Amino acid sequence: MLLVLIILKYLLFLVIGAYLLRLFYVTISNFSEVFVFLHRKEMAVVLWVFIFAFGSLLLYQAYWQLFIGNAYFFATRKLHDPRPWIIEATTIKGTIYDRNHDDSKVLAGYTDATKGELPRRYYPLGEATSHLIGYSDVERDKSGMEKHYFDRLMGRTRSSAAEEDNFINNKYFRVQSVGNDIALTIDYELQKTAYEAFGANKGAVVAIAPATGDVLVLVSAPSFHPDSVSVDAAWARIVADEDGKRLYNRALKGRYPPGSTFKVIVAAAATELGISPVWTLDGRGYRPPGVRRKRVHDHERHSYAERGQRWRGQGQIDLTRALVKSSNAYFAHLGVVVGDSMLHAVAGRFGFNQAVQWNTSRPEFLKSIITMRSSFPETPTAHELAWSSIGQEKVLATPLQLAMIAAAIANDGVLMKPRLELDEPPEEWNRVVSAEAAAKVRKMMREVVWARGGTAWRMRMQEVEVGGKTGTAEINQVVKQDDGTSAVEIVNNAVFISFAPVENPKIAIAVIAEGAGYGGAAAAPVAKQIYLKAHELGYFNDSTDESKKQ
Repeated sequence: MLLVLIILKYLLFLVIGAYLLRLFYVTISNFSEVFVFLHRKEMAVVLWVFIFAFGSLLLYQAYWQLFIGNAYFFATRKLHDPRPWIIEATTIKGTIYDRNHDDSKVLAGYTDATKGELPRRYYPLGEATSHLIGYSDVERDKSGMEKHYFDRLMGRTRSSAAEEDNFINNKYFRVQSVGNDIALTIDYELQKTAYEAFGANKGAVVAIAPATGDVLVLVSAPSFHPDSVSVDAAWARIVADEDGKRLYNRALKGRYPPGSTFKVIVAAAATELGISPVWTLDGRGYRPPGVRRKRVHDHERHSYAERGQRWRGQGQIDLTRALVKSSNAYFAHLGVVVGDSMLHAVAGRFGFNQAVQWNTSRPEFLKSIITMRSSFPETPTAHELAWSSIGQEKVLATPLQLAMIAAAIANDGVLMKPRLELDEPPEEWNRVVSAEAAAKVRKMMREVVWARGGTAWRMRMQEVEVGGKTGTAEINQVVKQDDGTSAVEIVNNAVFISFAPVENPKIAIAVIAEGAGYGGAAAAPVAKQIYLKAHELGYFNDSTDESKKQ
């Protein structure tokens, strides 16, 4: 339609131009002296030069709009046209609240106007929410919620009666426009605690309310302060930090090998099938059937070898004990027994190999938010299936996906669509496994924390009973040497997923710390600090205020 309108516009210009030229010619032809002058060579040259210049200008404009590309044209105009930024600067955009709607703990608001200056947008939690809330800058554009809900924050949307009233008031009655407020599902205090507990680690923390899908915490690190985006020197430092990738939202876009946390999915699939084998495992590990048969060993084999001892295996072990000990050999074998089709079906119901189904009625949100897909590729050989079953090979998951795994098990096998806007009603995404299977896996994850030899023993606390699963994923990392060369070395990402309380889970948490070591040692303590803060805030009380549950 746009192309047709542009063509019609220039056809109209040509018709008008031809008519004016003819009118000009007819007019001057009535004057004999002028008419005689037109037959002179000099006048003819001038006339044709004028016609050529006019036509060239029209062709240039048509070429720019039709063939250069409208996206590029509009982006260039947007960058150099100051009017939209003047309108934004003179509009009081809506406040972004956390789930408790506390004016003293907003996620984005305005400073008080000083004499001669306009109110300034500010972000109280700074770096702790920069990837989520984002920024809005003349030269660097927008990101996060400032981008996803820009029109709504500016008071331009008309999706509800309140927004319609605000739109009309802005257009006809107000001298200064006022935007619409937004309440997110994020908890201000939990977000702050998570960011502080994560410290200098690189990675992400995501916390979800299992029963509703509410995203309570969304932290990505390293981070940046939204105010620094407008400062050229600070922005240059942010962009130059190639190792930290401070602008990259790891919580939604980072894809990591899940390591042993993927064993929860394997355990859920096996339990759904009624498979709970008891095997005797020796120190040789598990060798998958087929041509390519690299053995899968338990992590104890390496630690024993470092002490100069010989690992003799787990001995007789069942499914629960295998999850407690995080036995690679057991779960590699179990994955092969469960089979490729069943594992892929269950993983798909948990959210793998598909776009994240956000709980929102706002098309502008879905259009602008970018969330990477978690992947569990096809495993045509038993070798690939065995290694994929322990979260290695080509399996990749986002921190959001890992939190959804824990949340689905915590919510009796029902995965809720993740929700960031508090006003949206909760919506179910999938039933991943039966309630009976989910209850059994939930008890297994409790044992990972509380049983003797459990890899998540650091999560034991008096305040709340936690169930979880640790993970340690080996990755190849390119490291720059002092002499400028690069070398590849193996590092361990620390991974931990969990929920609490075990009997009536209110929060599910996923933590990934890049290159930090073992999940139980590096990632689990971060989750522990969040649970302690949640306990302090009353999340685990039966009399908890409904605003924290919805």
